[in-house]
Amino acid sequence: MPSLTFYGGVNEIGGNKILFEAEGTKLFLDFGMSFNIANQYFAEFLQPRKCTALADFFDLGLLPDIKGIYRLDYLKHMSRPAEERSVDAVLLSHAHADHAQYIHFLRTDIPIYCTEATKIILQALEETGSNPLSDLVTACDAFTFYTNKKGNLSRVTRKNTEFVHERVYHLMEPEDRVTIGSLEIEMVPVDHSLPGACGYIIYSDEGNLVYTGDIRFHGSNQALSEIFVEKAKAAEPKWLVTEGTRIDSTQQDSEAGVKREITQLIATAKGLVFVEHPIRDLDRVNTIFEAAKANKREFVVTLKLAYLIEALGDLAPLSLSDVKILVPKKGWGLISKDGIDSKLVEQDYAIWERAFINRENAITCNELRKKPEHYVVSMNLWEINQLTDIQPKSAIWIKSSCEPFCEEMELDERRKRNWLDHFGIKEYFAHASGHASVQELKALINAINPDRLYPVHTEHPELFKDFFNNVVLVEQGKKWTL
Repeated sequence: MPSLTFYGGVNEIGGNKILFEAEGTKLFLDFGMSFNIANQYFAEFLQPRKCTALADFFDLGLLPDIKGIYRLDYLKHMSRPAEERSVDAVLLSHAHADHAQYIHFLRTDIPIYCTEATKIILQALEETGSNPLSDLVTACDAFTFYTNKKGNLSRVTRKNTEFVHERVYHLMEPEDRVTIGSLEIEMVPVDHSLPGACGYIIYSDEGNLVYTGDIRFHGSNQALSEIFVEKAKAAEPKWLVTEGTRIDSTQQDSEAGVKREITQLIATAKGLVFVEHPIRDLDRVNTIFEAAKANKREFVVTLKLAYLIEALGDLAPLSLSDVKILVPKKGWGLISKDGIDSKLVEQDYAIWERAFINRENAITCNELRKKPEHYVVSMNLWEINQLTDIQPKSAIWIKSSCEPFCEEMELDERRKRNWLDHFGIKEYFAHASGHASVQELKALINAINPDRLYPVHTEHPELFKDFFNNVVLVEQGKKWTL
C-alpha cells in the first residue's frame, strides 16, 4: 500500500521532509530545515556541533534518524556502520532553506530532481555562503585525513579535490515526465518568491499524488500556478499535499501593487533610497529595478546579488549590465585608497567576489555619497554597516520583506532600527507574500478536487477542516497508509 510519512512541515511553516512510498519506490518531497525546531535550541552563536556529525540533529529532532539516507563520512565519524541506500530520490520544489538546506546531510548518490534555476541558486549558496551546511551541490569528505608530502596525516579540505564529490542532480523541464523506480514524475513550475519553484505530480498504478511545494497566484508569474492547477486537476489525484502558510489570512497581495508602492516612495525621496528584500527573490529584484528606472534612478546591487544574477543568466528577469554593483570596504578597506595595486586590493575580497570589483558598472560608497539622488540601493542588515561610509542624508528605507516571525528575527529588526534611527532614516513598507491566501488555497483545492487532503507548511492545519471534509491532520514522524 502507498504511504506518506511527514518528517517536517507539520504544524510549522517550512521544514518540509515528506516521504512518499508506492510500488516499492521511495521519494522524499523536499528535505528542508525546520526554523521552528532550530530556533528552540540554537541562536546565531549557538549552533549544532559539527564534531558530533548527526548526533545533535537526531537528539533534538532536527533530522529523522532513518537508515540508508545519510552521508557515509558522517556515519563513520559516529561509529555507525555503512548502510545501503534506502531512498530512490529527492524531489526538490525550490531552493529556500526550509525546503533544501538539509540535503547537505544526504548521501551524495541519492539523485536530486529539480529545475535548473534551483540548482544554480544552490550552487550560488555553496560558493558564496559562509554557512557550514553549504555542501549542497558538491560534498567534501568530512572528518577525513590524507597523507601529505611529508608522510604525515593532514585534514582533508576542498583543496583536496579528490575528496570532493558531485551530487547527482537531474534537471527537469516542463512537459517532460521521468521514471524513478516504478513511478512516473512530472515537474510543473509555479509562482513563488524565487526563480525555479515548482510542484510535482507523481503517477502510480495505485493512485496519483500532487505536491504543491510553495505556491502563490499574485506574483509576476501567476500564470504558472494557474497552469499547475489545471495539470493537477487533469491528473485526478487521490492525494494532495498542499502548503497552507496563509490559510488564516484573507489579505490580497500583488507584486504589481508592491511595484506601485515602491515607485511612489522613490518619487518622494530626496536622498538615497535603500530597499530591504529577500536576496534570491528576483521577481522582487526586478520590481525594484523597474521602480528605480521609472524614477530615472540606477539600481545598485550587492556582490552576492550580482553573483546570482550573472549565474542565472537568461533565467534571471534582468541582466547584470542593467545595474550597478556596490563594492563595499572589506579587509583593510583598500578599495577606497588611491594608488594601491589592484592585486593588493583583491586580497580584501573572497575569490568569488574578485570577479566583480573591477567591472565597468562597479561603484563604491563614494559615488553614493556624492550623488545620492541618483541611486536605489539593495540593502540588508548584514550590509548595513556601510552606512558609516555612505553617511546618508535625507535617505529612506523600504522594507520589502516579511515581518519577523521569531525572537531572533525580532532582535535583528531592533538592531536595524537602531542603525536607521542613528542616521535619521525613515522606514516604509511594501511587500507581497510568497504564499497563496486562504481564498487562493480554497480555489486551488476545489479545482484539483483530491480524494484526501494533507495540509503542511502551516501553523494552522485545523483551519482546512472549516472548508473541506477530506482533510487529514498529520503528525510528526507518523506513517499514513493511503
